Amino acid sequence: MSMLSIYPYMIAQQDGEPRSAATGFAHNMKRFSSLEPGKIAENSGSIYDPSEGILSLMSLGRNIGVQYPRGNVLFMDGGLQPIWEWRYLLIHYLGRADKTPLTGELITYRETDQGQVFYPAFYKTCILPLVERLAGEDPQKIKRACGDLGGLCEDTSDITAVFSFFPRFPVTVKIWLKDEELPGSANILFDSSANHYMHTEDIALVGELISRFLIMQFESY
Repeated sequence: MSMLSIYPYMIAQQDGEPRSAATGFAHNMKRFSSLEPGKIAENSGSIYDPSEGILSLMSLGRNIGVQYPRGNVLFMDGGLQPIWEWRYLLIHYLGRADKTPLTGELITYRETDQGQVFYPAFYKTCILPLVERLAGEDPQKIKRACGDLGGLCEDTSDITAVFSFFPRFPVTVKIWLKDEELPGSANILFDSSANHYMHTEDIALVGELISRFLIMQFESY
């Protein structure tokens, strides 16, 4: 089990999902429930417990379980529901995963399938908030926030953290701090296998969720 805390911003405050997301969620649920659970586990890097009927995996350092075939998603530590975006992405991931190996090659969102089309929105909702809120802040405090979300920090930029959003879906966040000459910048990178596990529009939702969580965690200290 994860030893990391489950923070209030991670927890759903009500059941269900927004009406605007209902169609997509229902589609993902239909695919998820039609697949054999052992195959889902094999393809996604999750673990299936047939005695409990639960698929479990680590996401942002938290141990999350999914009841099969109903698709109820709960934190294994306490039984609370993650926010709906997290649940939506998890059901999508489990239904789409095809066991493609990670390549270790990082790509930008522009380089995902049709990512160029959606990049302006991705930059506005995912990357720009990191620049505006974190690029002028204490790097040690930012690294602490990354660690509290299960991120592993590297020394390849001012801030580089690799998050395991799902077992076969790592996300790398880079932040370059501003100084007297430069305004600061950021980027969010994905393994080049990303589209084997997520549609491009949902990859953007992953980026938005990580960006939002990182800022909220930073601001919680």
